[in-house]
Amino acid sequence: MNNQSVIGKIVDTPGTYDDEGNQLTAPTYLTGWHVNTTSKVADWADYLCDPQPSTPMRVYAGGVLPVCYSFPDQATFEAMHNAE
Repeated sequence: MNNQSVIGKIVDTPGTYDDEGNQLTAPTYLTGWHVNTTSKVADWADYLCDPQPSTPMRVYAGGVLPVCYSFPDQATFEAMHNAE
């Protein structure tokens, strides 16, 4: 398996908090469970982000852009990951 970086949920809109740290509004998240890899994974083709993000959450050493995937949820990613 190539290198991978599990991102998980990505915050779409940050939550807000008062001066004491109490939550005023909850954060919202983009749909899916996100994972980056250094190259395409053939068995994950159905989960490939299309288009690929122009500003990915993470990049690899040397500025190498990741291949980004979005699974419906963490359980689906784990099932696909364990099937390799």
